[in-house]
Amino acid sequence: MPIEHKALLEISEGFQETLKVLYSGPIKFKVGNAQGDINLQRAIISQMHDANYDLVVPIATSVVQMTTAMISNQSILGLAADVTEKKDNLAVVNDEIDKEKIIAFIHKVYPKLKNISLVYSSSDKIFPEAAQVETACKHRHIKLHSLMIQNLSDLYSASQAIPQDTEAVFILKDCLVASGINTLVQLTKKRKIPLITSDDGTVQQGASFAVGVSEKDIGIEGAKLAAQILQGVSPGKLSMVKLTKPTIFINLSALKYLDQDLAPIKSAAKAFHYPLVIK
Repeated sequence: MPIEHKALLEISEGFQETLKVLYSGPIKFKVGNAQGDINLQRAIISQMHDANYDLVVPIATSVVQMTTAMISNQSILGLAADVTEKKDNLAVVNDEIDKEKIIAFIHKVYPKLKNISLVYSSSDKIFPEAAQVETACKHRHIKLHSLMIQNLSDLYSASQAIPQDTEAVFILKDCLVASGINTLVQLTKKRKIPLITSDDGTVQQGASFAVGVSEKDIGIEGAKLAAQILQGVSPGKLSMVKLTKPTIFINLSALKYLDQDLAPIKSAAKAFHYPLVIK
């Protein structure tokens, strides 16, 4: 994993727990945490390549891309990855939700919303997603204030630069920003504005609500593919698993702190036919 935070840990746990059930042979797991360091990430992948693991399982798009560039002779299973390139040694669980759907849902919950701040990282994966958010906001006459961070240490100063007229803060499925979610939780609590995210792990850590998919489900679906790979199926012959229908994850205590009624979120979820999970 590129960095440790709750969502990625849940993917890892769901994967390991399920694979132990599905695969009857002996399994040894090694979990590498790059701690947000690209050089350490490269070293971990290199070590896994040299150790000749039967299956390498990178989590997140950027890690999958680096792994496929470095490893060509071992099976790879990418989890939570928006990767469309076909490779004989690669299977993928894709969890990317159309950003238009996310902004449409937010607008349904807050039809009078005029100003929103997006905090995002400089990852190559995130740039086009941030552009999609901007387009979706423009269509709804919502002013988007974007703040980009290079490193986790930038997050506090970025949070302090969020304009005073911001009515909500939004983050994408962005590993770097999610790993520092507590900084944004504290800021939005202080300002009494909602913090809207894209994964259930950040909701468990204090975000108001998220439009995303279950992290544990990503791990479970990945384990189903892994069991087939370990039984001899070529990764490239397995169809990509797409988890693209949003679930709405709600932090009830966070909403109560904001004095926000649950009803508008429930109503929007019903209108879009999205399931609700209340934390």
